[in-house]
Amino acid sequence: MLHRLLPIASLALLLGTSCSENASEPPAQATADVAPSEEEQGVVNEVLSQAQAEVDEQEAPGEPAPTVNLNTASKEQIQAGVPGIGDKMVHEFEEYRPYVSIAQFRKSMSKYVDASTIAEYERHVFVPVDPDACDAGTLGQLPGVTPAEAEALMAKRPFADRDAFLNALVEVVSEADYAGAKAMLTP
Repeated sequence: MLHRLLPIASLALLLGTSCSENASEPPAQATADVAPSEEEQGVVNEVLSQAQAEVDEQEAPGEPAPTVNLNTASKEQIQAGVPGIGDKMVHEFEEYRPYVSIAQFRKSMSKYVDASTIAEYERHVFVPVDPDACDAGTLGQLPGVTPAEAEALMAKRPFADRDAFLNALVEVVSEADYAGAKAMLTP
């Protein structure tokens, strides 16, 4: 709705008129020396501010999707995809394969590093998501999927096929998140 008000507010500011609630009233005669009142200027500024916040929210890039599949990535792929990881941790990642849930990954790695380090790893790695078999935490790895959305998606199980899940997913995530999430599903 704000995107429709923005041109009106901008025009009103330029013309020095108010945005009347009653569209049947003719606009005040525009003159170059008439400035908007403080109240009118406040309304225009508020609309402009809200519109800019809406645009910023839509254009703000989200967290990029993790790219390292914990079950299939090679040592080189893990090292290239996870900043600052050492050979020992790469070995530990490989040692506990296959991962069936993100909780399993967290529990296994908690033997070696603290929760904040694991959270940092999770920005780059993922356990492949089986839409019909994974838990809410594993489903929640998908970009843009909140815990509530993960539960809602789980309630729609079973999915007829991968496309049925993707159709449900596209309803809850942005286009950018959808592309990243799609790559995180089991084949």
